[in-house]
Amino acid sequence: LASSPPVAPPSSSSSSPSPSSLSGSNEFHARESCIGKRYVYTIQEGQGDPMTARYRWNIGRGITKRLNVDRMNDAAQRLQGEHDFTSFGVVEDGDDRPTRKRMRRLEVSRIVTVDPIEAASVGCVIDTNHVTTTNTTTNTTTRRDTVVTIVAECDRYLYNMMRMICGTLVQVGLGRLSPDDV
Repeated sequence: LASSPPVAPPSSSSSSPSPSSLSGSNEFHARESCIGKRYVYTIQEGQGDPMTARYRWNIGRGITKRLNVDRMNDAAQRLQGEHDFTSFGVVEDGDDRPTRKRMRRLEVSRIVTVDPIEAASVGCVIDTNHVTTTNTTTNTTTRRDTVVTIVAECDRYLYNMMRMICGTLVQVGLGRLSPDDV
């Protein structure tokens, strides 16, 4: 086998941009220059999947644990716009940043997923609370659990603000609070 000639190191006059020219300005700050953030919280209704359990809030099994997404959206609509979110966050001593924030988007939705292989072999009925599949051969019914997502977009957040908003929306969805309480 013939050996190939050694490769010369790249010259210092390459056409690659320098890291400082990529940032555009030295005035950029990841937190202070941010114009908004999006949070997506996922809540598992029912037993859930052990592979995703660490990434979702699991509210438990049973029909009594189903969230009322319409009531949650009603409460979420009241939080959209510009408000003082002090009651939903933690303001640390010495933090002089304003507590008025602009919530551009706050939506709650239920996601239903069905295994395509199972759906092809059994009958599938979808309603607003859960999915049930009925196998006509064995005459068995399997209940599928669902995931509720809360999507929020805001210009800035207080510390723990979204955790407290999500917790409040879940309390509304469980019927423990009314949308008017928000």
